[in-house]
Amino acid sequence: MKTYTAIEVRKSFGRILDEAAAGERCIIERAGVPVAAIVPLADVEAHDPERRRQRELEALDRIVRRARRLQRVHGPFAVDAAAMIRAQRDEREAHLKRVLDEHRAEREIRNDGTPK
Repeated sequence: MKTYTAIEVRKSFGRILDEAAAGERCIIERAGVPVAAIVPLADVEAHDPERRRQRELEALDRIVRRARRLQRVHGPFAVDAAAMIRAQRDEREAHLKRVLDEHRAEREIRNDGTPK
């Protein structure tokens, strides 16, 4: 990335434009403080808020279409996320309780296999 003063830009604007067209990014300073940039057009298009919003809306539309297609193939989604998380939490707690009970039972058995 090159840096130019405002005076240099006035003197060499055509050359700086050619550099930007070739992919170079240029910072313009006034009194040593960066105040503007000249960037390739592709950079501007990539960061254009309207285009970004359009891409995001298109992505959301694709997600909605895919969800609808999945519902047609597999039927409506019967379980909501909160219910699924609660069920998984309950299963995990039950599993941990079983493991702890087995561990406690093993500790109560002597080395020769007889209960304490």
